[in-house]
Amino acid sequence: MNWFGSKPKTNVPSQTNLQAHRAKQIDSLKKNNLSPIESIPNTEYRVTCQCGGNNIILIISLPPQFPQDPPTVTITPPVVHPWVDPTQKIVGCQNLNSFSMHSSLGHAIQSVVEEFKKNPPQIRSQPYGPQLGYPPVPPPNAQFSGFNPGGMAAGYPSPPTLPPSIPGGSRVSPVLDSRRQAEQSESTVTQNGGIPNVKVAFPELKKKSLSELNSILHEEEKVLEMIQNLPDVAKLAEDREKLSNECIGLARENLSKKPTILQMKQWVADKNSLFESMREEFESNQVQLMSESDKFQPTNIQTCLKVSLMEAEEEAENIVGELMDKKINIDEFMQKFIQTRMLCHTRRAKEEKLHQIIMQQGY
Repeated sequence: MNWFGSKPKTNVPSQTNLQAHRAKQIDSLKKNNLSPIESIPNTEYRVTCQCGGNNIILIISLPPQFPQDPPTVTITPPVVHPWVDPTQKIVGCQNLNSFSMHSSLGHAIQSVVEEFKKNPPQIRSQPYGPQLGYPPVPPPNAQFSGFNPGGMAAGYPSPPTLPPSIPGGSRVSPVLDSRRQAEQSESTVTQNGGIPNVKVAFPELKKKSLSELNSILHEEEKVLEMIQNLPDVAKLAEDREKLSNECIGLARENLSKKPTILQMKQWVADKNSLFESMREEFESNQVQLMSESDKFQPTNIQTCLKVSLMEAEEEAENIVGELMDKKINIDEFMQKFIQTRMLCHTRRAKEEKLHQIIMQQGY
């Protein structure tokens, strides 16, 4: 018992700086909503993502000196992807290749998941071959029966398995089981990505012998006739005919609108020519307006008044010269001179007033 209130001593060692960074990096997986599963505590984690309809598992291995040393990420099941090498190790992710103490493990794994969702990897092992999910084409002597324990060659699909027994301990008889399998097979016309089920599409082949099947296989006309009689092929022909009729109807409707289109085109051409003529007339009128407006500028009017004033003064001097040369008498001189000098004073007054207005208005 601690009588003096001091804290009890514990033997648990304090967490090192590297361990704290390691825990922080592991928590970043949870913060990025990756839902990691801990396989080995603080060493191995697994993240599941769905890419292209397949479940991909990322195995994240943390070295002892992580995060000083980068993690190793492998993928299962075996896939084919530019980021994955033959050993199923992810080598194309830049965030993983340049991983350091300041990187985020959650962001790096999130970038891998986003790349696989954007470009789904191709699973190496498929139920019906290494690359495609289609069953191999059976040889010409293959049997078309439901169960062929000895006639199938190596590498072909195994016979269908029986469905599980009914809960409660009761079992289904083989006859009822085979009927149920037949109903399930006949309910699906196509299998394995759109390839027709031969038994359902061509039920008459069940009654033919092996020699008859071989003869049909080598007669292209009969094979084509059987394919053309398929419901999907017949529906395709109907759809094609329907689309062809719709295209023909649209073409005829477009041709019926041709006169209206030509009439509207001519109307647009007429309006365009009218617009061009009116534009030219407007531009010429605008040029004339600018020239006329220049004539009535205050500065131009002042210049014209100065010129008129000089002309009037020159005319008055000429009248005085005529009097000195005795070309006119005194009465005629008085009449012309007074009228000319009055015109000079009037123009001078107008010019001075206009100059005052120009200075005040700032023309």
